[in-house]
Amino acid sequence: MDKLKVKKIVVLLPLVWVFCTVWIADERSAHAGYFSDIYNNIQEFKELPDQINELKESYSKALQDLDRAKMDTELYQKQNADLAEQNRQLTEMVEQLQEAEAARAQNASRLKTIAITAVALLAGYFILTRALRFGMRRTN
Repeated sequence: MDKLKVKKIVVLLPLVWVFCTVWIADERSAHAGYFSDIYNNIQEFKELPDQINELKESYSKALQDLDRAKMDTELYQKQNADLAEQNRQLTEMVEQLQEAEAARAQNASRLKTIAITAVALLAGYFILTRALRFGMRRTN
């Protein structure tokens, strides 16, 4: 039996050696990818504080921009209210000027009518007096 065990060991030993060689070669290539992944993950982890700082700065800048936009909005609303008040005042002034223009036009029309009536009455008076004199001379 001893010879049988020795033969089995002699046959199995080269097979085990080939199997281990192939397995170790596979392990090494697998470990190389595993270690590079770990290295890459550690590098990414080291870069996280920088990225967090960038995000904080970006957030602060966005808040400042938002505050500036709010102030601009408030300023525009105030200017809009001031312009609306000026617009209302200008509208009132235009209405007053239109009323004054209408009153002036009405007065001018009235004066024109009075002047034409006065001229017509004066002309009628002279024509009537001439006609009466002419008629009285003819009867005499």
